[in-house]
Amino acid sequence: MKYTLTLSALAMMTSAAMANEQTIYQWPNVYQGDNTSLQQLTKSSHEYWQTVSGRELKQGVAVHVTQADHLIRVAPKARFDSGTVIKPQQLQMDKLQLRDAKTNATLALKSIAAQQQMQQAGFKDGSVAIQLKNVSAQGKPMLQSTQPLGDDDQYLVHVVEKDSPYALKAHADFRVDEQQRSLAMDLSIAQQGNASKAANNVSLRVHSPVNEQLSARYANGKVIFSQPLQHVGAAQGFYEIEADTTVNINGQQVKRTIKLPFVYSKDTITMKTAKVSAFGNNRFQASVPVNVSDEGRYAIRATLQGMVAGKATKLATVEVAKEIKGVDTFTLPFDVATAATGPFKLVDVELSDHTRMLKFTRTQKFVKGPVAGF
Repeated sequence: MKYTLTLSALAMMTSAAMANEQTIYQWPNVYQGDNTSLQQLTKSSHEYWQTVSGRELKQGVAVHVTQADHLIRVAPKARFDSGTVIKPQQLQMDKLQLRDAKTNATLALKSIAAQQQMQQAGFKDGSVAIQLKNVSAQGKPMLQSTQPLGDDDQYLVHVVEKDSPYALKAHADFRVDEQQRSLAMDLSIAQQGNASKAANNVSLRVHSPVNEQLSARYANGKVIFSQPLQHVGAAQGFYEIEADTTVNINGQQVKRTIKLPFVYSKDTITMKTAKVSAFGNNRFQASVPVNVSDEGRYAIRATLQGMVAGKATKLATVEVAKEIKGVDTFTLPFDVATAATGPFKLVDVELSDHTRMLKFTRTQKFVKGPVAGF
């Protein structure tokens, strides 16, 4: 019995030691990449999309088209009901039409693409596409199907106006920090040759990394979340914001949709001042104390800097990863090719939370205390 307990204890100690082992990599050359993390995104859109029901499609759905070069794509969307996947009817081209909302007259089509043609073009979702022959600034086209579609079935209506002078532009933060309940996002409709017009009539759809829909509103250049965010990091994917806006420009209703990702971030790891020791023969070791709020696998990448011929010089870059719970220390061994003198410091420090896929940059300029060996 004692022998069994001893073996069990030894196995536990071995497992703990293996879990605490570092993975060490020294870059063949000093890392020259940009150590700044992505903070903001800028994107533009010449398209919009919306999900409509079979009932709405039978009654007629307004489509917003402002130029001859456009494409109206319609695709069936599967939906879930009590855990069951329900697929809607495929659309029949001879039952799909565009009508004028004012006169109810059928509008002439320039071109159409049935499912087989769309599939050959790479659309595997049962899409069909149509295009108006004539586009009028005063026209109000309605997309309608005369098929006996299921009222609750869902369809995607996607309108693309390539090279349109009207583009929805978004400039938004990429990170939402812990405890924040909003994300800065500037939306405007850019007009070719004219000043941009602020997008005020905005509706939002926010999805979590696990496809939960969150309630949010747009006000004063911010996306305001109605509840705290839950999913830290990008291990399960990003949060996504879809923003719709409709703006009246020169008598035309311009509609655009844009989609932007963002990540919910918190400082799961913090570091204290590093200490560098020298062992001769151009070999050094840096000790970096860290504290983590969430157990997991973490990494550090840092460059050792010293003096060569009186000039501050980056000598070598090392990356270390290990499992950490609570308080721990990264040990970074540097094998330097160039003879250098102190003071030595760590620069271009980047901490990573591999478990939650987060990165943090830190400015680490001075070592703490005397450098051993000097």
